[in-house]
Amino acid sequence: MRIVVALALTATLARAAAAAGAPAREPAAWPVPPELLTRYEQSGGTETPRHAETIAYCRRLAAASPWLTYTTFGTSPQGRELPLLIADRAGLCTPEQARAAGRAVVLIQACIHAGEPDGKDAGLLLLREIAVAGRLASLLDGVTVLFIPIFNVDGHERFGPHNRINQNGPREMGWRTTARGLNLNRDHVKADAPEMQAWLRLFTAWLPDLMVDCHVTDGADYQYALTYGLELGGNLDAGLAAWARDIWLADLEAELGRRGLAIAPYVMFRKWDDPRSGLRSGVAPPRFSTSYAAAQNRPALLLETHMLKDYRARVEATRAALEVTLRVASREGRRLRALTAAADSLVASPGFRARPLPLTFRAAPDSTVVDFLGVAYDVVTSDLTGGAWIRYDASRPQIWRLPRFDRSEPHVTVDLPAAWVVPPEWDEVIARLALHGVAIRRLARETVLPVTSCRLRDARWEERPFEGRHRLTYEIETFAQERAFPAGTAVIDAGQRTARLIAHALEPAGPDAFVRWGFFDPVFEQKEYAENYVMEAKAREMLAADPALRAELAACQAADPALAASQEAILNWFYLRSPWADPRLEVYPVGRLQDPAAVPASDPVSASAAAPAGANSSAAELRQ
Repeated sequence: MRIVVALALTATLARAAAAAGAPAREPAAWPVPPELLTRYEQSGGTETPRHAETIAYCRRLAAASPWLTYTTFGTSPQGRELPLLIADRAGLCTPEQARAAGRAVVLIQACIHAGEPDGKDAGLLLLREIAVAGRLASLLDGVTVLFIPIFNVDGHERFGPHNRINQNGPREMGWRTTARGLNLNRDHVKADAPEMQAWLRLFTAWLPDLMVDCHVTDGADYQYALTYGLELGGNLDAGLAAWARDIWLADLEAELGRRGLAIAPYVMFRKWDDPRSGLRSGVAPPRFSTSYAAAQNRPALLLETHMLKDYRARVEATRAALEVTLRVASREGRRLRALTAAADSLVASPGFRARPLPLTFRAAPDSTVVDFLGVAYDVVTSDLTGGAWIRYDASRPQIWRLPRFDRSEPHVTVDLPAAWVVPPEWDEVIARLALHGVAIRRLARETVLPVTSCRLRDARWEERPFEGRHRLTYEIETFAQERAFPAGTAVIDAGQRTARLIAHALEPAGPDAFVRWGFFDPVFEQKEYAENYVMEAKAREMLAADPALRAELAACQAADPALAASQEAILNWFYLRSPWADPRLEVYPVGRLQDPAAVPASDPVSASAAAPAGANSSAAELRQ
């Protein structure tokens, strides 16, 4: 304990010196003391620590180095700390300090799926080598690192040996989802989980310049210990995508290759049960971490270690990839910051609205042929199930020549308006937008605005829930109208850095639109009806006034046998076309202001007024 006490004193003196304006001293390179050995090391690379042990270790690391600060960024539903280690050579530990110093901010997160702890142990080892042992001190040149060792803390403590049936270690690990059963890596846009809401406040306060999300893959057997994902297919700013491909990824492949560690893009076969069918990759919706970062104009790397490799091999591969990433960030920090600033400015500019914004992509038909480091396998007919059974043999490595379909093209696009308007009764939607760092203004008085609206016809909900919600599909009909919006209506200008993310949240055609996740379900519910004895007479009056209704009814009955067979359905058909029908039924409440001149002047709203209780308004106040 003497070493830790001495280091704690050194850290205290260094922070005091930094506060007085003196530069912090570099920690000396030295052998790792027993007190700073991780559970992973003590177990010979077979175990990972629990939540409390991880936090205790983070605190010891922070006490051992003036470069490390331990803090939390929230509390889980079960009351656990969401841990955060901040690494900076001057001991800087706030976003304001990092921005003032010109730091490139790197966010590394682990255990978003708590049964996949590789990144946690790899990150702790790397930060100790950087900030305590001093062997890799240069990785913090011009860089501030945010490290989340455990994101899904409640799922992490659902600890046991049987949580990942096809994963080779550690001996025990956490569970994939939160205590509420939510997969955090499907929650980035809708942000239902309190943990995700806390993460969004952290993200929008720091706005990291790049991000790494550490996982363990499922799927097939092959030789690679590490695969990766990068948003390069059109969902990320072109300048950042070129940098990520030509600098970050190029360095990663070259340096890991020199270390004897071959890597490949995340492995998805075109047919899941046919490894030789070819490889595919595409652009994911922003519910996922790396795609969410792209929608926020930030490059992000998905690290996926191979579940069938032993735990030591996986942790060391993750650690190596993180080391290369920090080396690139420290060397390229100034250019990276310039690129992210340029991307933000571009998205906020009028020129960005001049071209359609892709909301979804589809695979292009062309491909390239690549070498793939596979393993031998055979396919037999199962005598138990009668299905095809793939049996891999890792002892027989093979090199396959496979087509790779990795180019995407826009599929569903949208023309951005000048602004979106969200009535104040949809306060939950407005609060979620504030969590994403969206700048929001409010109408000071009721205002009639010329908007493009849409009616969402033929809404259908999925029978089973997905991530706690019954998602829905619909047909979109647009129309122009003048609508009166009450005081307090949120005005969301498209001319801001988050416009790409706003479009994903508010445009109904988007795969992760709030309306698709059920935030606006009440607008689909018919609340007023007519008694049959009343509507029988009214229907005849309507047919007499408009004979064309009879042919329209016949066409609808031919298309829908249930309508033809039901008196109530037929009379309701007439009711919905009568003056008594609710004109707001199935009408999406969010309006689109097309003309910039029609966007009203209004006051900004702060995050404290728009976000859920507990939001850190001082760190994320919104200005327009």
